[in-house]
Amino acid sequence: MAFQHSFTVRFGEVDAAGVVYFARIFDYAHRAYEDVLTHLGFPLDRILQEDGWGMPLVHAEADFVRPMRLGESLTVDVDITALSERRVSFGFSIRDDRDTVRAVVRCDHAFVDIASFRGRQAPSDFVEAAQRLGLIREA
Repeated sequence: MAFQHSFTVRFGEVDAAGVVYFARIFDYAHRAYEDVLTHLGFPLDRILQEDGWGMPLVHAEADFVRPMRLGESLTVDVDITALSERRVSFGFSIRDDRDTVRAVVRCDHAFVDIASFRGRQAPSDFVEAAQRLGLIREA
């Protein structure tokens, strides 16, 4: 089961042709990423400032399937496509209200200790929350 984040394409997000500017795809994915972390009980401000760990981005890629246009209502489905001891990959599928996929994004993150910025193990409570909510995609 994926987490869902819905939004409407705004005027400032499109280019002169009325199509979503390519870099906005990563913004849409990151908004959904922040929302899913909050939904899991790990809002970014808390994990960075209080819990002392983070997940910096180490790789990102996107496939642009169909253009997205001003005023369209879109949904980002989020799931965890891979999880190892020190890394997590989030998958984002952006689709319209007819369930047509518009773009697919993958973002890989490394778990780090914020103070030293050295790698660390995935926090067990984060992994447990993701499992409990069914976010980890089965291979």
